[in-house]
Amino acid sequence: MSIHRTGLSAVSVACVLALSACGGGGGGDNSPAVPSESTMLGLNASNYQAVAQSTVSSALFLNGASGLAGGDARLLSLAASTSRRALSAGSGQAGSLKPLAVLNETLPCSQGGNLAFSFNDANNNGNFDVGDVITLDAQSCKEDGAVMQGRLALGVQALNGVYDSNNFSATLTMTLTGFGVTSDSDVAQADGSLTLTVSQTPAGVGELTLATPRLTLGGRIEGKVFSTALTDTRLSLRTETIGGTLRTSVAYTSSLSSSQFGDKVVTVTTPQPMVITGSDSYPSSGQMVVRGHANSVLRITALNVTQARLELDAEGDGSYETQTLKTWAELE
Repeated sequence: MSIHRTGLSAVSVACVLALSACGGGGGGDNSPAVPSESTMLGLNASNYQAVAQSTVSSALFLNGASGLAGGDARLLSLAASTSRRALSAGSGQAGSLKPLAVLNETLPCSQGGNLAFSFNDANNNGNFDVGDVITLDAQSCKEDGAVMQGRLALGVQALNGVYDSNNFSATLTMTLTGFGVTSDSDVAQADGSLTLTVSQTPAGVGELTLATPRLTLGGRIEGKVFSTALTDTRLSLRTETIGGTLRTSVAYTSSLSSSQFGDKVVTVTTPQPMVITGSDSYPSSGQMVVRGHANSVLRITALNVTQARLELDAEGDGSYETQTLKTWAELE
């Protein structure tokens, strides 16, 4: 599934796992902390295309089959999607029941398996509100061709309005314990905590951000074992209709290290948000910048809905000496 299907209009705010320090879909003002120079990856002609693929995959194709240099994007997108579904179920059921400390329910997954759903009503008032906790245990739950196992716990920090209505905002904590996703022969698993913020306005503007100061993931992608660490990471989506056309803006910041790059670090920002229009599968405008050791820079610019230009400044002198064109499909 391409990212335009993860837009934040009423029902489908679901999919994105974005990582980040809460906020909307803005530009490049939320740069990650600068890692120690000695830990950073030197970007050069031999690795910049692989780094570009990992960056684009993690930032844009969160619900696609490829996943990032380690598959965590796929994992977290499904975590976010599953969380939203559970919260919608919880908000719909809680108010119709007598006050009850704990509600236990089993939800069938669309392609097989189940989600064991527990709603802990902290103040025993029968409403879904601050202090309440939802726990999900995925039991071979299959969604979008991927099988989920493990536990997700969601705690409500703030809630205004009715969740999943056309006018609400919420802040939640998400804790993953042995939460894993298997897709074909690929496996990814995460343990850690994130913050999820989501909102919808009557004007049809939706925003979703998933944030983490640090999340470590592991698994196997295309037969290769990986470990990936995401630090100070933020990916925000803003979806709105302008002139009758759906527009999704994606802003992304992260420090990313991977065993595929010798556990070295690169930082990623979007000085110009990536913009996807209507039903397009890929962005038609925007730019991502990847920075590595000794001021080496990789610039990824959307030329149109089909192609992106990769530019490498390996010397860190402001001169982009190497460039190539890639289709988004190649980078996916």
